Amino acid sequence: MANPIISRTTLMTGAVAMSIRGVIAKSAFLLTLAAVAGFGVFFYALSIGVSSSMLHIMAVVAVFAGMGLGLASTLKPNLAKTLAVPYALTEGVLLGSFSLIMYRFYPTVPLSALSATFITAAVMLTLYTTGMIKVSEKFRSIITSAVIAIGILYLVQLGFRLFGSSLPLLFDGGLVAIGFSVFVTLIASFSLLLDFDNIEKGAAFGVAREYEWVYSIGILSTLVWMYIEFLRLIGYLQSE
Repeated sequence: MANPIISRTTLMTGAVAMSIRGVIAKSAFLLTLAAVAGFGVFFYALSIGVSSSMLHIMAVVAVFAGMGLGLASTLKPNLAKTLAVPYALTEGVLLGSFSLIMYRFYPTVPLSALSATFITAAVMLTLYTTGMIKVSEKFRSIITSAVIAIGILYLVQLGFRLFGSSLPLLFDGGLVAIGFSVFVTLIASFSLLLDFDNIEKGAAFGVAREYEWVYSIGILSTLVWMYIEFLRLIGYLQSE
């Protein structure tokens, strides 16, 4: 992915090299863990009637905790194995809390977003493995730049939200917000291609096995981002 979890990691070779199969297995494990945590948070919070304001707080805390854990795994790859499970659980809290927020407004959105995420991931994998889309340096540069710009916008928006406001047009619904959400969803989807390419290159270069956890955290990060963006996009569309 064009995110710091993978693209800013300094890779090192080791006595035992990573494998694509190893990354797949670890990614599946972390994804399952995040999904279980997400469902747990969703149904428990729903059953006891956790307020929307508390859900927003949980989501914000999960975002910052996930950023911290992801950054730590990037800077200290030898800790990635230890940090992977807490990271997956943190992402599960984000998934569960944000899904419930959307569910209270639009009950069908979470399931639609989940379906869209897995279908898109399968399509991206097919496009990559068949060579229909090549991850060139230009493609990588464009997607990486877009991700950085989007990340900055999101941090600014989060700052506005803390003071009860919002960036005009981009996050308040309407045609401009829908168009922006479509753009971000496409960038998130294309970022998955960069993940696949990074993993393939890492295996080819004989990168140390410990980096399987770093790459797996990156894959989970991208999938969670895609799901959140689909939640927002489908929510906007249903509100029109």
